Amino acid sequence: MTKLTVEAKVGVFVVMGIVILGYMAMKVGKLSLMREKGYDVEVFFDSVSGLAPDVPVEIAGVEVGRVRDISLVDGMARVVLRIKPGVKIKKDAKAVIRTRGILGDKYITLGKGSPSAPDIKPGQRLWRTEPAMDLDALMGTLQDVAADIKSLSSSLTGVLGGAEGKATLKAIFNNFKEMVQTLNNTVQKNRDNIDVIVANLTDFSKTLKELGGVNVKDIQKIIENLSQASDRLGTVMEGMNRIVSRVNAGKGNIGRLLNEEEAIDNLNAALASLREISEKINQGQGTIGKLVNEEETAEKINTALTGINDYLQKQETFRTYVDYRGEYLFEHEWAKSYFTLRIQPKEDKYYLFQVVDDPAGKEKVTRIRREVDGQIVEEERVELEDELKFSAQIAKRYYNLGLRGGFFESTGGVAIDYYLLDDRLTFSLEAFDFDWEDNPHLKFIANFSPIHHIYLTAGYDDFINDEGQESFFLGAGIQFADEDIKTLITNVPIPTH
Repeated sequence: MTKLTVEAKVGVFVVMGIVILGYMAMKVGKLSLMREKGYDVEVFFDSVSGLAPDVPVEIAGVEVGRVRDISLVDGMARVVLRIKPGVKIKKDAKAVIRTRGILGDKYITLGKGSPSAPDIKPGQRLWRTEPAMDLDALMGTLQDVAADIKSLSSSLTGVLGGAEGKATLKAIFNNFKEMVQTLNNTVQKNRDNIDVIVANLTDFSKTLKELGGVNVKDIQKIIENLSQASDRLGTVMEGMNRIVSRVNAGKGNIGRLLNEEEAIDNLNAALASLREISEKINQGQGTIGKLVNEEETAEKINTALTGINDYLQKQETFRTYVDYRGEYLFEHEWAKSYFTLRIQPKEDKYYLFQVVDDPAGKEKVTRIRREVDGQIVEEERVELEDELKFSAQIAKRYYNLGLRGGFFESTGGVAIDYYLLDDRLTFSLEAFDFDWEDNPHLKFIANFSPIHHIYLTAGYDDFINDEGQESFFLGAGIQFADEDIKTLITNVPIPTH
């Protein structure tokens, strides 16, 4: 039975790893080999702070698409939405940026629009938008409310404060009491007149009955209505008499307020307390007083909120990437593997840590002595062995050009990167392993990403080597961001018994 060579085993391992990681990428990113079907819709926002590409687009909590692209056009944020096939969106639908929880990820939700509105066509723009809530705007509103409270307290103090305000309020209650008493007396004095009016109406109805011949039914109806009106008027007058009697007896809230000194004293005490509170606020005492009167307190709150906003923005720009890449070198017929961790605190700067499995990482020299024509001849046999190497680099990007420096495969080196097609295509030139006796190790790399998470790599390795170690290579890689890893972990099924 033929045994597999070390190179063949490594190649099989690399292929299996790429297949497994490719399947994981398909599960996490919902990828397919074909371009995602659907149609694009444009939306413009004043601000899309915290919104990232590939976040969900929802209608009534159901995902109907993804954010495909975010760009700046004429000072506004242009967001391209990729909507799933078969999903109809009304032309007057409203696009709103929402947040899951308090500090969760941001996404876009679409309203259902008017039933009579036409459906939007591919490539058209949704005009109705609403950005996410801004903490600075909320703080400004709170300051306006505090100013209104201060103005109201000042007005109450001016109107009700002091002995003059107390006397004015007491005079109002006395006038109201006198008005009720006058109303009661008026009703009592005119009771006989009301009875005379009712009697006259009765006689008038009799006269109408005698005069009516043709329209008897109509006249009878009028008389019935007048009779009902008089009965209701009498009921109303009786009710008013009962109310006035209860007020005079000091019953009910109004009666106690007009007749009991204790109720008036309680009201005066409440007004005095309100005045004391307003004075403390005006003097800057307490939390509300400091917030209303002291500019330093408001500035501290604004500074704290600004710090929170800056921290949240830094958290949104901080990204972490995990990358695995395999390369097959045709001249040597072996595979080389790279496992990379990239920490990116800013868009134009990142740190790279890498573990490299190099099948030709070190040389093993074996000395062999043998006898040739009666003489002892000593030979050296050089064999290449597998070795793990490490890289640690820092990178800085200037527009489409990037520079790297640090350790490359356990030796010092530098590199230059050039980005094209929205970073989907990258050309790199690495130089490391500088030695006075040998030429440096130069490597040209071209990476192309046809779909999200997966990329192809090709190039020429060690192409100025003077010992015949140069080789073309071809391979593939897979890359995950921190949010992809979080999604993968949360979607892994947990077996239960």
